[in-house]
Amino acid sequence: MLPKDTILLFFILICVMVGETSRPNIVFIIADDMGWDDVSFHGSDQILTPNIDLLAYTGVAFERYYSHCICTPSRSALLTGKFAHVTGMQGYPLTNGEDRALPVTEKILPQYLKENGYATHLVGKWHVGQSRVEYLPTSRGFDSHFGHRGGYIDYYEYDLVETWNIGDVSGYDLFRNLSAAWDVKGYITDVYNEEAKSIIRSHDVSKPLFLMVAHNAPHAGNDQAPLQAPSEVVRTMRHIELPQRRYYAAMVKKLDDSVGDILGALLEKGILENTIIAFVSDNGGMTVSNYASNWPLRGLKMSPFEGGIRVNGLIWSKNLTQGRHLWKGYMHVTDWLPTLLSAVSIEPPKNIDGIDLWESIISNGESKRDLIVEIDDYTGFAYIISGDFKLITGEVMKNISDFQGHKYKGILENGLPAYKDSIEKSVMYSVLSSLDIPFKYTDTNLRKDIKLSCNFQTAKTLCYPGNGTVCLYNIRDDPCEITDVSSSNPDIVEKLNARLQIEFKRTIPRTVPHESNINALPCSHNYTWDVWRISKKDD
Repeated sequence: MLPKDTILLFFILICVMVGETSRPNIVFIIADDMGWDDVSFHGSDQILTPNIDLLAYTGVAFERYYSHCICTPSRSALLTGKFAHVTGMQGYPLTNGEDRALPVTEKILPQYLKENGYATHLVGKWHVGQSRVEYLPTSRGFDSHFGHRGGYIDYYEYDLVETWNIGDVSGYDLFRNLSAAWDVKGYITDVYNEEAKSIIRSHDVSKPLFLMVAHNAPHAGNDQAPLQAPSEVVRTMRHIELPQRRYYAAMVKKLDDSVGDILGALLEKGILENTIIAFVSDNGGMTVSNYASNWPLRGLKMSPFEGGIRVNGLIWSKNLTQGRHLWKGYMHVTDWLPTLLSAVSIEPPKNIDGIDLWESIISNGESKRDLIVEIDDYTGFAYIISGDFKLITGEVMKNISDFQGHKYKGILENGLPAYKDSIEKSVMYSVLSSLDIPFKYTDTNLRKDIKLSCNFQTAKTLCYPGNGTVCLYNIRDDPCEITDVSSSNPDIVEKLNARLQIEFKRTIPRTVPHESNINALPCSHNYTWDVWRISKKDD
């Protein structure tokens, strides 16, 4: 007979194993630089996204989901649950020539999940540090990484071009774990889609799965060829007036197809019913480069206005399909870490800015989030949201702080695809049928409920902060930030500014300008943007 201590240990191990395998899987999908008006569940008839839409209609769509206004800060906040200025990752995003990264002292989402038995995989973009091995995904809690380490890549050649003081510098930036993935061919959205499906198919179901799919799409490529999509897909967008917008729409179409394919692979694997799906954009669209549209919101990516920070977001699981709804509470990108950990019965950490919103979301209750802050000491602005009000201070770039998306809304009379047909022909529609999840076309009323409308007749003189001027908006009544109400609400300005000063004291200052280290030159690394510092011992 076995000793009592051995028997007890055996039962403890069994309980741990059962707990691990019963935890829900998590698939987190990130769109890069996708605008508010670039998903059809927000009411657009121009670009149809049936797979993403069906996740929104049969899950929980977020009416007020906020992110940081640019990629490195938003991804840092997602991974840590902390505002970017607290970790020194605020402002202008990482370049491939910098020896800077999300501090390795920060514990991040895949590490929490891995230590609780999850298999953890990243497909696609990283963009929070790449100069040293210890900065890479496989050193930060991911079992594997296939994708680009920097901000974006060419959709076919997988290179990234940076402009240094010596001229344009180009390097290959597609890696499988620690090695350049030279053998890859194809359109990068399809490549990442196939990799994600492969991971799902080969997944050991004795462990829960955490799969982050951080697409390159629809971020612009290099300046020499910013808009890239398969020609046969572009041709299906001839109902769109402007050719540039057609290319962008085709890029979004391929992204939406990937979402459907990933859901189909999860169903085929038999694990979809125990999987939480999240879909977000990392920040607002960059209209001036990729022809995204944040309409009717004001501002673009890199701007503190709503178009840069109020973005697409939703969550789906089969258990949520009966309580499907539009959740109207505030949610910030920092909230994902504690919310997802809570959803899979892991105790969230206490020393973070993120708030566990899981119960509020699933019960359609009030949000516990009342404060959203971003400090960009690189560009020189800051904003704070509390309740119905938003205060913007500092200096902004006016060319990306106005209204632009309306220029790209043109639709030709002939050839507009039928929305109902796109829904019924989507992979996600078949997935829902296989799961016996009822979907009625009346569920698409969400498009009307979430669609924003603004009184542009009052937009005579817009407020831009700078030279001591601040801008205050009631973003509940004026989501398009048309009317500055600072002069009539000095008490609110004073209150929000005082709270903002507390955040300034928490800020780890940025280095200005950013670094372009000669040691990072791709020509020194077989023309790849590879690791160029071995360890901290080099310092």
